Amino acid sequence: NDETIEQEQYTFDDITINYTFAKPNPEEFVFVEVTFDLDGGVWTKNILNDMTPDQSLVVTTKDDIGGKTFTILDDKATAYRYFYKIFLKLDEKTDLYQVVAVDNARGHIINLDLPEYNYVLAVHDDCNDKDALNVIKNYIKSNDDNLYVLFDKDPYSFENNLKVNFYKEDSVFGVYNITLFDEVDLPIPYRHEFNFIGWSDGENIYTTFPRYQLKDGITKVTYKAVWESFSLDDFKNLINSILPKEIESDVELPTSFSNYTISWSSSHEDVVTNMGKFTKPYKDTKVTLIATLKSKNGEEKQMSFEVFAKGYKELKNGIASSYIYRNYNLVTDEFFETLDIINCAFITADSAGRLSGSNFLSNVKNYILPKARENGNWVIMSVAPNPDTKWSKIAANPATVEAFANNIVKVINEYGFDGVDIDWETPTSSEAKLFTALMKVVYQKVKANNPNHLVTAAIAGGMWQPPRYDLINSQKYIDYINMMTYGMVSSNGQYQNALYRSTSSHNTKFGVGKTLTSCSIHESIEIYNNDFNIPNHKIIVGVAFYGLKQTYTNGAWKGAGSVFYTNIKKSYINNSLYTEYYDEKAEVPYILKNDGTEFISYDNPRSVLAKCEYVLDNGLGGIMYWENGCDSTGDLLAAMKLGLNK
Repeated sequence: NDETIEQEQYTFDDITINYTFAKPNPEEFVFVEVTFDLDGGVWTKNILNDMTPDQSLVVTTKDDIGGKTFTILDDKATAYRYFYKIFLKLDEKTDLYQVVAVDNARGHIINLDLPEYNYVLAVHDDCNDKDALNVIKNYIKSNDDNLYVLFDKDPYSFENNLKVNFYKEDSVFGVYNITLFDEVDLPIPYRHEFNFIGWSDGENIYTTFPRYQLKDGITKVTYKAVWESFSLDDFKNLINSILPKEIESDVELPTSFSNYTISWSSSHEDVVTNMGKFTKPYKDTKVTLIATLKSKNGEEKQMSFEVFAKGYKELKNGIASSYIYRNYNLVTDEFFETLDIINCAFITADSAGRLSGSNFLSNVKNYILPKARENGNWVIMSVAPNPDTKWSKIAANPATVEAFANNIVKVINEYGFDGVDIDWETPTSSEAKLFTALMKVVYQKVKANNPNHLVTAAIAGGMWQPPRYDLINSQKYIDYINMMTYGMVSSNGQYQNALYRSTSSHNTKFGVGKTLTSCSIHESIEIYNNDFNIPNHKIIVGVAFYGLKQTYTNGAWKGAGSVFYTNIKKSYINNSLYTEYYDEKAEVPYILKNDGTEFISYDNPRSVLAKCEYVLDNGLGGIMYWENGCDSTGDLLAAMKLGLNK
């Protein structure tokens, strides 16, 4: 015991040393070797720091792509193909990092199928620290599912060396031995869904070391962890911490808790399943989740929890709708915030009614659906065969129409569309009844699959095309008509997209700025109302995110293609060779080249606002536009947002 004794207290003979000990004091405290038995628990960081690790290494760099050092990466790293990698996730209860995945230098991180993780320990064959290389490779080779890591510093903010200690299962979950003498606090372990009460020696429960005296005759003792099952109040608190008040994504519903097994039921399986899978509802929905807890002795108890699931944007008069055909990857947050309906163009149909469009579907899946689900947008699949004459072959055969409608439902279900838009431009007069027959089958099958899904059609304004759609009869199979009140005229110095009729030239010098008979929004609405009895709430009128250009050639204004609004603003509006005008009667802006050789009619923020006001004043379904990729400035979308009060 390291005490010294005076030499005179010894006596010697030939073969012995004699010493007489003072009588022991039975009240003295003694050192005791203590063994801690976790009984299902786990040691936390504070205790493991006092244990000898299985291996100890030093990380010297962050994000070293060169491969010369033992490095650590965060969860944003994507490359590192030829590095040996160990992926770590923090357990906040124990403050330990657990190895959740490894990679034997097989691939880039971005290409690996990985669970959630926080950090990556990475080492290359060229690493100067051969100890680190060998240790990491050996751990990867052993594929140990119960390997844990402790750092001596915060791995996110360390600047110099970062010590990394590895612990195996027998340390984290095993017994712990220590010699104690003083009255100290005993270690506190952790066990999922249990409360730690203290350490039992078989008779008493301790949280501090009780100390033992010589008279107790104890030099070794084993303490066993005492755990108390969580109460139902604890379960309630746990679930309330898991379930958000407003659910927006899948939730992990526990199937066990302390000494209970749990089964779940949902009042709305179509919104939240009994496994916690979430599907956004079309209308605001209150979901009741009922947990049935069954104890080991067979006793059952039930607890209910409510969550609110916000539905899609409500479709009421003043809908903001769009078509998107190009530049899916450039959509902005304002796009989703403003719009109610997003018509994605186009998936194509062949003459047998089969649908195809891998790039289209990939664009929708990657750039539209994720944000649309967050914002509650209705995502519609717009169908347009190429060439358009294939519509005639589809519609002429009832069996093909049936197959076509079935294929629409199949794609809706597979990709998560909220309906279909039929873009047949344009049936012949003799095909009008075929259009109705096609729409009837499509409508019935889509609605049978999900009555909330939309069936819409793109049909032009004016007096010439609507009669070809048998609208008196077909309208009952169409939720909304996307009235294409743009591109109605492309020559003779006439507007393509006027709000109101104006038959005399706004610019008399050059003979431009007027409307063709029936080719305005107001006239088109009257035709739809009077000739086909279509109510205003079914009509979504179109505005142009592009301009139609005409050139004066051989004494006449002739069509010369389209100009995106982006280019109109960039190359024409502030160009001294051109002048911008606004026809207040027709509510149309136009640009005229000063020498009278070019004329462009288009929409600008002012005309969009005027059309929004008209829509709201007349109880129309809303506004849509062709198409989003034509305006990268955001000006027209912003005007639409303002005009429709979005």
